Amino acid sequence: MGFLFIIFIILLDFITERGLQTTFPRYASFRRKRIRRALIVQLSASAAVMLCGMILDRKISDYRILTWYSCIFGCMAALYLPKMVYAAFLFFDRMIPFIHPHRPNRSHIAAKCGFWSGIATIFLVVWGILFGKYNCTVDHVEIAFDNLPAAFDGYKIVQISDVHAGSFAGSVGYFQKAADLINGQQPDLIVFTGDMVNNFAEETAPLIPIFSQLCARDGKYAVLGNHDYGGYYDWNAPADSVNNHEALKNAIEGMGFALLNNQSVTIGRDHSDSSSDTLTSRIALIGTENWGKGEKRPKYANLEKATETVRDIPFKLLLSHDPLFWHETVKDQTDISLTLSGHTHGMQIGVKIGKKRYSFGILRGYRYLAGLYHSNRQYLYVNRGLGVIGFPGRIGMSPEITVITLRKEVCM
Repeated sequence: MGFLFIIFIILLDFITERGLQTTFPRYASFRRKRIRRALIVQLSASAAVMLCGMILDRKISDYRILTWYSCIFGCMAALYLPKMVYAAFLFFDRMIPFIHPHRPNRSHIAAKCGFWSGIATIFLVVWGILFGKYNCTVDHVEIAFDNLPAAFDGYKIVQISDVHAGSFAGSVGYFQKAADLINGQQPDLIVFTGDMVNNFAEETAPLIPIFSQLCARDGKYAVLGNHDYGGYYDWNAPADSVNNHEALKNAIEGMGFALLNNQSVTIGRDHSDSSSDTLTSRIALIGTENWGKGEKRPKYANLEKATETVRDIPFKLLLSHDPLFWHETVKDQTDISLTLSGHTHGMQIGVKIGKKRYSFGILRGYRYLAGLYHSNRQYLYVNRGLGVIGFPGRIGMSPEITVITLRKEVCM
């Protein structure tokens, strides 16, 4: 894959150099040697970064080094994403003579638009790295259910996901602001839907005092994501991986979260009936371990085990890191009313049109990218996460704290 990427960026640089000859023939001819020299320097540096990444992949044990490598990768994105935009416009510019064969394309207006769109993309990428990944939003969602006990009408759940603590190299200011926002919602319940770290339990050390401040009336619950199993690093021995995983679970519990590893709990609410007797209504909160497709995404989820003690409770809420688990195992096959997931980050780059967000994530098979989905009377919410992985920024897919309010649907 790395060599294919190097070939791809070589092709992009070639297209860019030829495109500048088309877009600005006088300037490009005069500066041709300088343009080529600049492109060769960019290509050499980028190829070196990619080769280092291929050689050191899964072997770097210091998460801070990985953070700096991610920043360098971000600089590459600032160079090559604009070139991809420019290349797309150049292709369209070349197609104009075929679309309108009787109109000469002397002005090359599409190529010029592509050049300035590429320049704008540079600033957009830089903004996403410096500011976008810290631009946390609080998204409010109300969902009505006919099987929700009336005592839980207005019940407020705050969902967070995909912290990826190592991507911030120990910086805690951003997470302190997020914690203050969460507590400001005065939630009944706080849930975390996986990927606390990139690889290593030690990434959590700066966050334990921060997330310990989170407070909810009915407590805090968490499940694990694919990165929480340490599968993206080559451990010296299996015991090291096990010890890291146990240390991570202890750290999450040290933050005050109760881990639901294929387990469930019930949450009760007291209320009075017509005879003034005090009754207790209950909902079930279920958590499964990670389930995913691919070598690095372990399948440890056991929904049957997780639900065995709460099968008689009508309203069930599931925490599961990967939203595909809802598609493959939950919807139309169970009586689980609401599933909360993360994992996708909304691909970190996208656009919002109306109430929907769109991204190239669909090319990677992300059927459920971000936001609310439903099938019949079963709902899935996919949180965009607080952190980043890979590309060290966000553009159009801001980090998210979700406030979900449950409503009792009144049947007429």
